[in-house]
Amino acid sequence: MGANRWKEIRNEREDRLDRVDIHDSKQVFLELKRIDGFDIADGGIPYEGLLAQYRETKEELCLSAGDSVFEIGCGAGANLYLFHLDGIEVGGLDYSEKLMGILRKVFREGTLKECICGEAADCPTEIRYDAVLSNSVFSYFPDYAYAERVLERMLAKSGSGIGLLDIHDAEKEQAFKEYRIRNTEDYEERYKDLPKLFYRRSFFEDFARRNGMGIRFKESAMEGYWNNEFVFHCFMKRK
Repeated sequence: MGANRWKEIRNEREDRLDRVDIHDSKQVFLELKRIDGFDIADGGIPYEGLLAQYRETKEELCLSAGDSVFEIGCGAGANLYLFHLDGIEVGGLDYSEKLMGILRKVFREGTLKECICGEAADCPTEIRYDAVLSNSVFSYFPDYAYAERVLERMLAKSGSGIGLLDIHDAEKEQAFKEYRIRNTEDYEERYKDLPKLFYRRSFFEDFARRNGMGIRFKESAMEGYWNNEFVFHCFMKRK
């Protein structure tokens, strides 16, 4: 199954945190992003580009020191690490035991409000946060029905807003595949069991309307990110 293969890949991420200075927040953050699969090597996404996206997300979610945020598919915790440094209470969920182990290693005991290893669609909602975030995760869900269950969980867990980053655009699906074939050796063979889910913006508009939420789409413009033209961001807020 495609979803299982993605899970295998997340559980195979290599941890090199012992090679960085744990007192250097930049080094720690970049290593966590690398573990989560983002290209930060020479010619990839620069540190400043990642920080700019973080600040934009924080602003869109109206978060400041003393607030709280939960991340679905938090991986090793790169985003949560930055929120935590800004005095925001954090919690997260990921289905990779390996990545959740890294997350626990990075955060001191007691600094995570929740640390859950499990499926996004089964996320517990008893503890609520000011905002709930998901970054580069929805494209790995099996279908729209699963994605809707995750959105329902996110809404139940959020007191104010929902942020979804890097959603693959259904209108750009063919262009994305053509780009990957041109730029990835043996693409069809390497990714035949690793599907991506592409979304119509109307899927999120319908969800927002049914739940009485405002919605805002933003284009991805992160410096050095090859995926910019194929993805979009979505922010929803309770009215």
